[in-house]
Amino acid sequence: MNTLSKALATVLLASAIAVPVSAADLAPMETPLAAPATSGFYFGSLSSVNFLDDTGFDFGAASVSTEYDVGYYSALRAGYNFGSMGFVSPRLELELGYGSASVDEHSVSGFGGVSGIDSYGDARSFQGYVNGYLDIPLAAEGAVSAITPYVGGGAGFMNLELRKQGVSGTGTGTLMDDADTQFAYHLDAGVGINLQAIGLFTNTSLFDNTTFDIGYRFTAADDFNFEARDGSTSSTDFRSHAVTFGLRRQF
Repeated sequence: MNTLSKALATVLLASAIAVPVSAADLAPMETPLAAPATSGFYFGSLSSVNFLDDTGFDFGAASVSTEYDVGYYSALRAGYNFGSMGFVSPRLELELGYGSASVDEHSVSGFGGVSGIDSYGDARSFQGYVNGYLDIPLAAEGAVSAITPYVGGGAGFMNLELRKQGVSGTGTGTLMDDADTQFAYHLDAGVGINLQAIGLFTNTSLFDNTTFDIGYRFTAADDFNFEARDGSTSSTDFRSHAVTFGLRRQF
């Protein structure tokens, strides 16, 4: 071996001794896991228990005020979650739904009422809205991160039908059976609960990225015009307070 070869061998040996190779150095590098996306389209449902304010209409010279039993509302919704934007996550969605409440009592010109089986009919509504919400995350991780408050509302239309409202056993029968469509809006507040983040349905993919919403909704629409069976015309407003609950799954 000549002098140059000996010198090269000496340098390589010294490098191997000075820089030991560990098993970790030889292991393949792992690719970091991508963070789950917070934005995307979602589809869901909404239901509510509704408490309607009184409606009213004229019949001849009399003014009829109507009280309602507890009603319901059910809707389908589809939207897009824009993901985190600072302290909030905005969402935009479309909603179409149907609601109904049965008549509890008719009062005539403010004097007394005809209750029980004597008063009949219901108020039915078909509603459509463009909704906007702001989700307000409480934490990025941990148990609290599964609960996200939200506020928002929507604007659209309501077709309200005062369906076959009247009084039996008095000879008058059905007084009102008419419908009208007007602008409507609602205001919402509540919390969204990530089902898998709180330990529910962790063994199935059916509820991946699924949120259970529970909240409060106020709905209003004004100046519905109705014509009673005797030809009398009048207008009334719609107001309701509701406890809402629903599911939405993001894709």
